[in-house]
Amino acid sequence: MVNDSCRLCGTNEARLIAVVEDCQYVRCAGCGVERMASYPSESEIAEFYDTGYMTKKFNNLGHHLHFTKEYRETYYAEKSLTFSDLRVDLDALKGKKLLDVGCANGQFLEFTGKLGMDSTGIDISEEMVNAGKEAGLNCQVQDLFDMNGSFDLLTYWDVIEHVSDPRQVLEKTRSLLSPGGEVILQTPCTGIVSELFGDKWLYYLPVQHLHLFSQDSLFKLLCDTGFSVVSWVRFGSCNPKGSIPDVNKRAMDTIAKRMGIGDTIVVRARRTDN
Repeated sequence: MVNDSCRLCGTNEARLIAVVEDCQYVRCAGCGVERMASYPSESEIAEFYDTGYMTKKFNNLGHHLHFTKEYRETYYAEKSLTFSDLRVDLDALKGKKLLDVGCANGQFLEFTGKLGMDSTGIDISEEMVNAGKEAGLNCQVQDLFDMNGSFDLLTYWDVIEHVSDPRQVLEKTRSLLSPGGEVILQTPCTGIVSELFGDKWLYYLPVQHLHLFSQDSLFKLLCDTGFSVVSWVRFGSCNPKGSIPDVNKRAMDTIAKRMGIGDTIVVRARRTDN
């Protein structure tokens, strides 16, 4: 069943969790991360992202709405709420240097620009970066590992689950942060919700979602790569808008957030220097 060892911890032992589009997701016995049993090759990944990925991604999860001008104010409100949940002092961000990894068309750069941050964004999609540039935003097609400099904050909004080696990404992240700098990660989170939905959980997406973290496995990886967790929030009940009556969705989402069992997690972590 398991053809590849875990890229996070090297363990071969794992338990089958879900089968989606003939692809198996397993839970690693070593670190607890859920991952594809057989990782796609670099050529398979390149082909996936080169053949209408942006359209596929947005249509699958409804994310296409998030990149429209009409959604801007809702997006800003969502990020303001997340920053409040993470206990981020917005006034203290003024003048700080930000690198947003996976910036898409730059909506987060717009949001942080309103906070007075010196914001830069990078992404692999030329289409999305060009849209950001047309809006006057400082974004570029760039690989994280080609970046240099020193930043006060790095952000990853639904990115870490896509990368081949999350450990290397976080090690590179730490090297780009100034002493005391922070990283904010948003990613799907396995747990009660994913277990109940099983194969139907929205975030089992072969080829694009390589690693899906539990809260514990994500915190451990952050600790192992030189970070300490400052704050976190979990939200989401795997009920996209329109899939159930709005009143039911509000109830389920509220329960998931208040109980800390939501299937999306946002973590704020600080670089350690001891």
